[in-house]
Amino acid sequence: MHETYRLSEQIAAAMAAHDIPAIAALTCSGDPVQEIDDITLLVYPWIIGEVLEAPSVEPKRGKQIGAVLGHMHALNLQIHALPLSEWGSFRDDDWDLLTVQAYDQGISWARHVRVAMPQLIEWSRLYEQAGARLSQEMVLSHRDIDQKNVIWRDEHTPLLVDWESVGLVNPTMELASVALDWSGLAIEAVREDTFSALVEGYVAAGGVVRAAGIDALHGVMGIWLGWLSFNMQRSLGEASSGEDERQIGIRETGLALLKLRQLARHAEQWASWLDRWHQS
Repeated sequence: MHETYRLSEQIAAAMAAHDIPAIAALTCSGDPVQEIDDITLLVYPWIIGEVLEAPSVEPKRGKQIGAVLGHMHALNLQIHALPLSEWGSFRDDDWDLLTVQAYDQGISWARHVRVAMPQLIEWSRLYEQAGARLSQEMVLSHRDIDQKNVIWRDEHTPLLVDWESVGLVNPTMELASVALDWSGLAIEAVREDTFSALVEGYVAAGGVVRAAGIDALHGVMGIWLGWLSFNMQRSLGEASSGEDERQIGIRETGLALLKLRQLARHAEQWASWLDRWHQS
């Protein structure tokens, strides 16, 4: 785990050295991981600023986030220690087993997920099919640029924090995910003006939309399928350290299923917004 932290902070520092507004942990003797007695920690510089709420933001701020993302993707930073990335998949039997276990434990989401089983299988297939194309182009990126991980020093200065999820990702898929997050996916009211401004900022900063919009949207659905699977397991006590985490898993399972239905319902519309900038 320590090496994982060291690598993520190394990448954040490298991004900052290339003018990406990344906040990396402070180092002591060149090491960002500090150990005091039995405590291991990372120490970050103190930043005075604000974190925006999850609902959509105005197009002006969306455009700035798009510019940061476009710059990062155009940079295509190479880190040799980074593990190779494999496109994930979801087995039909796994969805079935998790819901059966949830029924046995009397967990509230069991029936809702069971009813959605045909859709889960279909969405899993769409994600895997898109992956055959999306996995042909991968770049190093933050992979979690939503509102909670951006501190605004002022309205013109966004700073990216929390680089734990950094890794390889298809750039158009991440663009779609970030555009939806900043345009209102959390409140089920995605704003076209903010979405378009974010993509415009991305392209102006050197980002290129090469993948088809519908593939990118199916890729985003895969991100949410992974979050759904994780929280189903957390609900069952398989990926949690206590009752509080188990209850979070139960709540997040329901929310993830809602997001997947929303993505499926609007995938073609949102893909068309992205395809306006598509380059072969």
